[in-house]
Amino acid sequence: MKISTLTVAILIAAAAPALLASTASEREYQRGYNDCSHGRYDQNQHGESYKKGCRAAEDGQKSGAPSAKQAPATTKPASKAKISDLKGMDSIKAFDVMTSRGFTSVDTLSSGDMIYGIYYNAKTHQCVQLANVNDRVDSAVDIHEHPKCH
Repeated sequence: MKISTLTVAILIAAAAPALLASTASEREYQRGYNDCSHGRYDQNQHGESYKKGCRAAEDGQKSGAPSAKQAPATTKPASKAKISDLKGMDSIKAFDVMTSRGFTSVDTLSSGDMIYGIYYNAKTHQCVQLANVNDRVDSAVDIHEHPKCH
């Protein structure tokens, strides 16, 4: 049975959107994985593939994008996670953002109306102090050292 050129062209045209969507989905997954691995995640601006990639990075999994090539293992520490955008943020949202960027709460201190949260990121070796007053982040500072940052 012969297949005409027109039939082949129609089949290719019909399959192209599905192939492109798969490739775009894989690219979004990889971008989410890379962004979250480096503490650059905006949870409100991305689709499901991006979010799945981010969750995989947060869980410490290797990138699972089917066609993505793995970068060689390296001993170089991860890039520093961004903290400058936290000042003025709602304290609860700031906690969620810190967690999404790979930080773990390791200590809490208080003085007067100020509550200090100490966070550590094992991948970037950052030890960050968030000063909170009136349910807002007053300052976010990389303090470099704290007895519980290890």
